[in-house]
Order: sequence, then structure tokens, then C-alpha cells
Amino acid sequence: MRRGRRGAGAHPHVYALLALAALAAVRVAAAPLAGADLPVKVIAHPSRAGGVAVSDARAIYLKQKLYWSDGQAIVPINRESGSAARERFSAGVFGKDSRRMAEYWNRRYFDAGEFPPATLASDDAVIRFVARTPNAIGYVLSKDPGDSVAVVLEIE
Repeated sequence: MRRGRRGAGAHPHVYALLALAALAAVRVAAAPLAGADLPVKVIAHPSRAGGVAVSDARAIYLKQKLYWSDGQAIVPINRESGSAARERFSAGVFGKDSRRMAEYWNRRYFDAGEFPPATLASDDAVIRFVARTPNAIGYVLSKDPGDSVAVVLEIE
């Protein structure tokens, strides 16, 4: 004979824990996207601390502007497709979502063999890459990307 078991049902505390877990899941799902209230910060290596206009960012990320004013090749870095940073950047700079930009790059690849800018998977990865690469430019959703990079443009 087993002791401590109350029929076929679970202990009342289990139901309470499940209810709390369900409530927490609903609250997380209802929360806005991470960084949705933060501006997109376009960042560059500190040696490139001058400002960048939205039109320059557009030309750089469409690979229409390939060189900094000193003749060095620009290395643009994207966030991954579907990320909040990428969607906000694409809307603010191109007026399009990242899906429409993917269509643009598919055409560019088949028409001219051009590839889109390289992609990194997190704001931290973008910050580290830009900090270590003197000709790089990237963007992040961050209150403060730190002193290792220069903020050259903010997009609300």
C-alpha cells in the first residue's frame, strides 16, 4: 500500500505552480520586442568618429558607397534577418523591411554577382567586430554600445 497519494489527481501545489507558469508565459509573450523603444545606433570604429547621414548609411548598405573618405574600403555589417535591430534599421534607412531588402540582394546577386553585407547574430558580436575592424560600420539596438566604438548616427 502506498502512502501519501491522494487518489489519481496531482497535488494541489502542482496546479498552483502550473497556473503561475502559465501566467508568466502570457506576460512574456505580451511584452514588446526587446529594444523596441531604443533607437538604432549606427556604430563605427573610433577612428571613423565623424557623423554619417542616413543617405550615406543607405548608400553604404546598398554597396553604392564602397570607400571611406581616405580611400579605405568600408566593411558594412548587418544583424540577422528578422532581428528587431535589422527590421528597425531597414525601416529607418531604406523604408522597407528586411524581406524586401532580401529581394533586392537576390536581384543584385543574379544581375551582377554582388553579395549583401556580412551578417552577425547579436549586438555584442557587432560591437566587438566593429571595435576590432578599423573600416567597419554596423548597427545595434543598445542604450550604450560602450567606448570601444563610435556612434555615428541614431535612427529613432
